[in-house]
Amino acid sequence: MKKVVIILIVAILIIGIIVGTLFFRGSKKNNVESTNQTNSEEYYGNRGNISQVEKVKFLSQNDEYLVGMMGLPVVKEVTAFTNDDMIRFALNVAVERYSEMFQEKTVSGTKGLLIDVSVVNKITNEFFGIQEVDFDKQQNEYYSRSLKGFLFDEEIQKTLYYYPISMEKNEESGNTEITADAIFITDDQDKNVIESAKYEGKYKKDSVDNTIKFIFNNEGKLISYQYQ
Repeated sequence: MKKVVIILIVAILIIGIIVGTLFFRGSKKNNVESTNQTNSEEYYGNRGNISQVEKVKFLSQNDEYLVGMMGLPVVKEVTAFTNDDMIRFALNVAVERYSEMFQEKTVSGTKGLLIDVSVVNKITNEFFGIQEVDFDKQQNEYYSRSLKGFLFDEEIQKTLYYYPISMEKNEESGNTEITADAIFITDDQDKNVIESAKYEGKYKKDSVDNTIKFIFNNEGKLISYQYQ
């Protein structure tokens, strides 16, 4: 009789341990899922519908999109890139990529980097699909007729970062619209905080300076933009 009681007690203890373990694991899992869900909702950049593939594709050229747009007009309507816009975009990107290869020149008191027309054409072809952008050599504010190239005298200073949050496909035109937050992160933040905001969308709503929509054609080239 005692033997049977002992066996029952042991069996009850074993069952209790198993049930307790399963309950603890389930509770821990729920807490983790709940925390992850809370974090997902907490980060403003996690809204929207852009796929991970398109997000990574955009982020791979993120800094160049950001730099390229510096100095372009802030427009509230969908606006096509003008020839001068494309040249300015290309000059910005050229300085971002190749600043060390350009010579400094001074013309009429203006000191800047001399950027060859072929470099600008290469970049406009890459981003806009236009191999040679037409421009007025007398009217373009950056072109130097005496140097036969562009004299760019503006410094590139990044204070914002783009993070893509939504994507729409126009089946009729074949164009793709990608909307990105322009987020402001102070330099005094830890590097991992800045990296998380730039590449994972871990930032608050009040960190967003503005949102911008980029419109790409069916070949993936930029054609127009809009600040929202």
